[in-house]
Amino acid sequence: MKGSLRRKKKRFWKPVMAVFLALYLVTMVLVTLLVKERFMKEYLRTFEEVAASILRKASDQERSQTEAYEELKQNAAEEALEAYEELKQNAAEEALETYEELKQNAAEEALEAIDDERENHEESKGSVEDVVEEVFEDGSGTVTGGTGKWNDKERKEFYQKLVNEYVLNSTNPDLMISAAAYDKNKKLLAKSCDTIGDTMYTADTSGIYNGPYILDNFLTFEQKEELAEYRWKSLQSTKDYTLPEKYRILIRTSSDGQELYDIYVQELTWREGEEDGKQAEDQYVDPLMNSIVMSTTGTKIDYATGAETGEEKVFREIDSKIVWEWANPDISGRQRESGEIKTPTIGFPYMLQGSYEKWHRWSSSEFLHEFPKEGHFSWNAEEEIPNYGLYPVKEMFYIGAGYQLKIGLIDDPFAYLVVRMEASPWFAAFDYMKSLYLIGLLLTSVCMFLVVVIFEDAYKQQMALEETRRDFTNAMAHELKTPLGIIRNFSENLMERNMEEKRDYYLTQIIGQTEEMDRLVAEMIEISKMDSKELVLRKEPVSFGELIREEMKRFELQADEKNLQIDYQEGEDFRVEGDREYLAKAVWNLLSNAVEYNVLDGRILVRTEAKCCSIENTGKPMKEEELLHAFDLFYTGNESRGGESKHMGLGLFLAKKILDLHHMSLSIENTEDGVRTVVRK
Repeated sequence: MKGSLRRKKKRFWKPVMAVFLALYLVTMVLVTLLVKERFMKEYLRTFEEVAASILRKASDQERSQTEAYEELKQNAAEEALEAYEELKQNAAEEALETYEELKQNAAEEALEAIDDERENHEESKGSVEDVVEEVFEDGSGTVTGGTGKWNDKERKEFYQKLVNEYVLNSTNPDLMISAAAYDKNKKLLAKSCDTIGDTMYTADTSGIYNGPYILDNFLTFEQKEELAEYRWKSLQSTKDYTLPEKYRILIRTSSDGQELYDIYVQELTWREGEEDGKQAEDQYVDPLMNSIVMSTTGTKIDYATGAETGEEKVFREIDSKIVWEWANPDISGRQRESGEIKTPTIGFPYMLQGSYEKWHRWSSSEFLHEFPKEGHFSWNAEEEIPNYGLYPVKEMFYIGAGYQLKIGLIDDPFAYLVVRMEASPWFAAFDYMKSLYLIGLLLTSVCMFLVVVIFEDAYKQQMALEETRRDFTNAMAHELKTPLGIIRNFSENLMERNMEEKRDYYLTQIIGQTEEMDRLVAEMIEISKMDSKELVLRKEPVSFGELIREEMKRFELQADEKNLQIDYQEGEDFRVEGDREYLAKAVWNLLSNAVEYNVLDGRILVRTEAKCCSIENTGKPMKEEELLHAFDLFYTGNESRGGESKHMGLGLFLAKKILDLHHMSLSIENTEDGVRTVVRK
């Protein structure tokens, strides 16, 4: 049986761990799936807002240029019409005066003159219309006049800055967006890319825009990676606002900002503090910037209050060296000497708010950058709103989506816009859930540990119960073996005829042994009842003093045979709430031991107090080991193994079990001349 329990215990671990692990994994997968769907909806909503914003800005710009053109055309037409009316009026007056002068001399000549003038008027009218057209167009497709000017070059520059603006200023590095603009003929105007130079809203003090220059037009992807690494290192060196940048990126451009000559990366060495007493000519002058460079760090602006926080520190550049550079091979040495060094805006999307890895993912994505030079657009003829659809997923954990939009009128658009996004809601969900994963694993481990502890306790209880049953069976077999042996011997003696004179003695002994066996069986039944969960104890007031006196009467005969003296020292009454019948059995067992293990002419002393009751008897003191195991079931000392001493039986075990059920304690100890048992509340 014990081996069977151990095998069950070993088999229990694997299914418990498997169940909890499966429960944990299933729960985390379901929760992660829900979080992923939430991120996906958020990405699509943000993507829709960005696409709408780009479309709105492009439409406003196109509309403003169109309105300027129409207004200029209307003004020119009105001016031409006024000129025509004035010319017509003047011509009519001149013709009338001429007619009056020639009326008397030559009426026919006057009429001819009037006809000639009318023909001239018609020619003037036609020439005015030609002038109107000349006012609006100069033959190159450029709209001029007033403040309106919108040619192909400026339109391309506008759209290039527009499609870069949103990817450079994105605050969500997990949602990657790119855009491309096509002209009315569906030819590619601009697309999102890595840039260096001025953005849509930045220019130098002269109002000249330096770029932005598209890096893909100048650098290979490997060169762009190297430049991006230096940019990332520079951002990392200043992320805590306490130190100046480690690397500085500069460009050399033409004076009008139209051409890019060179790109430089400088590694800088700084020293904290200013050298007030040092002459300017003795301080370090940066060879590229041709100036003394200072940097202030340590302060941050709280945009909620506008207040500056942190301690300001001043650093002075004391050395620099060029660690990376690129030179435009199409620029001559003379052109390069005339160029100007500028500090550009570095346009590596998703690096400022994200990381180098985020930028690399965006820059190397074919889906976000492969826009054909000639667009192919199609819309559902029944819908006025442009199509929107999810593009095929290119990787397991990435999903792409896109908008194709018309700028301006649906039937006659000014231009076309394609906006794409690429995102990984799975990775975002994993990152969002990482704390929950740990908490869930911890809770799962705790639950599994509790289950194991509960099972371990149940296993120990089962093992203890099995061991108790085994010991109980062995003890009962030992207990019953003696009376059965006596009964057998006496029965065999009775079968012999020459033993007739001892017949009554043998029968008396047989009856006595059967009564002993009956008592053992009754005690076994009582122990079984007390182990049952269905046991219900009655609650009634019980006086231990009265109970001891009542039970002591049952031992008067045995006490008289040993000439025992019974003394009572009663202080306060020891009263408890409990089942009187069971408490009487406990007291009977204690008194039985006090009488049985007493000596001739001995004494039994009963003391009662408010909190305890003790029964003390004279006799042989118990050994230390016997005291430790006095309440064990059928415990026998070493001597009993040789058959010389009697075991303790069920008495103390049964008494302690009854008192434990009544939330009382039972202890046993040696005295100077015997043994004492003490019952306490």
